Amino acid sequence: MTSVVVPTWQPADAVCLQQALRLTNEAFAETLGSAARTVAKWHANPAMKLTTEMQAALDTLLSRATEDARERFAQLRLTGATDSSQVAESVVALQGATHLHSALQFLDELRGSSPGTSLAAVANRAAALTRDEPTCHVDRRVVSDRLLDFYSTESGLEGAVHIRSSEGDMTTTLVTPYGGLAARKSRVPSFGFARRASAPPLLATPALLAAAETRMAGCLLGGTRFSDQPTYRLVDLKNEPDGIRAQFTMTTFARYALTWDLLEAEVLTALAAGSSLLPLREQLLPTARAVLTPSARECVGGALALSAFARPASGNRLADYVLLIQQRSARVLNGAGRIAVIPKCFHQPTNEATAEVDVRLTLHRETEEELFGRVETDNSLGPSSVADLLHPSRMTPAMRWLTESSALDVHLNGFAYNLVAGSFEFPALLAVHDETFWQRFGGDVEANWEASGLLRYSSADADGLAALLHDPQWTDEGLVACALGLKRLAQLNPERVRLPAFQIGVS
Repeated sequence: MTSVVVPTWQPADAVCLQQALRLTNEAFAETLGSAARTVAKWHANPAMKLTTEMQAALDTLLSRATEDARERFAQLRLTGATDSSQVAESVVALQGATHLHSALQFLDELRGSSPGTSLAAVANRAAALTRDEPTCHVDRRVVSDRLLDFYSTESGLEGAVHIRSSEGDMTTTLVTPYGGLAARKSRVPSFGFARRASAPPLLATPALLAAAETRMAGCLLGGTRFSDQPTYRLVDLKNEPDGIRAQFTMTTFARYALTWDLLEAEVLTALAAGSSLLPLREQLLPTARAVLTPSARECVGGALALSAFARPASGNRLADYVLLIQQRSARVLNGAGRIAVIPKCFHQPTNEATAEVDVRLTLHRETEEELFGRVETDNSLGPSSVADLLHPSRMTPAMRWLTESSALDVHLNGFAYNLVAGSFEFPALLAVHDETFWQRFGGDVEANWEASGLLRYSSADADGLAALLHDPQWTDEGLVACALGLKRLAQLNPERVRLPAFQIGVS
């Protein structure tokens, strides 16, 4: 017989007993002879004191529980045991973290619980977490090989993007649905907006809720930055003779960040631990067909671009392009600590979703925010009071110069789905061919909080570019965007570009 004694019942203990008995708030309250709102308060306020009468009622209920229920209760208390003062601190912190409230509300809706349930659950997890949780560092190739194996059939995975050089093949987690990746000049992507599109069904499994609560706890403790903004969701993609046609609707960032985006952390944690189990992936993105069906999930993503700025010859250096690569900061949700091209952004509107559905508009805005010092757009707490955030009068001097001189050359180089979280990717090139820009504004170019540093490469340094392409710290989408961007840049201005020998293709 399992013997469990609770000297003084805390709300967290009562919640553990409720979970062990598998009772709803209403059923648990009825069993205790209390009101459902009292049980809800235990979830929302782990620091409150329980009356002597309630302590006795809980003692009685525990003593009458089955052996299995008592074992579950003991395990729940053991795994969820935290100092009540730490839990109370976490509750207060969450109540003040207004930027997380809409995400907590989404979790309450997802689990079908009363308001405040997810706040209490996240507070308990935050109290149990170490503030500096170690980041799982796994080689990019290991991740891509694991996911290609997960989705492959006997004949492999059709459309998987790879890069081939004299040093060997580099697999990636990107899959393009139409057999080719690089976009031809005659084929220009078009973007449409669907006002009515149903949200994909989602089952709140224990594994999903636990992963979502852990992510929220990490955000609360300051490890990552979370902004629940309106976000475009891809619902349809067609390969027309004149180019790809992408159709978007709206979702919220929380709906993606607390569901499909959790798959990245799951695979990194599993690989670091030597485990082959991926239960969330089995639930949310189980097959290659599921990857290629964006309407069935929160298919969120964006664009990322290799930024290239022309420079005049100087000393022994030939006239070239300076290429900027970012080291992703520890505060970003995706690709933390890895290298990527810049900008790298989610496709999100500022104020008018139908007018900003073109991915190139997001690229323009994010270039200004990530490199030129523009104040970030953040409408996570509601619409901006500014009528037109993208008006030319609000531009930074660098972006105004590029706009007025039509010097920013934007190329969307293809489309792919990313197996990591089922996101969509538009790899691109942003090139400024006029040397005047770098001479005038090069000293003003500085990465924002999303990068912990900028790495600079010359388009005329073939050996340096070869080493860059084989750096194991790449995000896969960043590597592909870099490779495609280099190919396109060499086509546009071969005199300034010395490419290492490599090919990019699909299976």
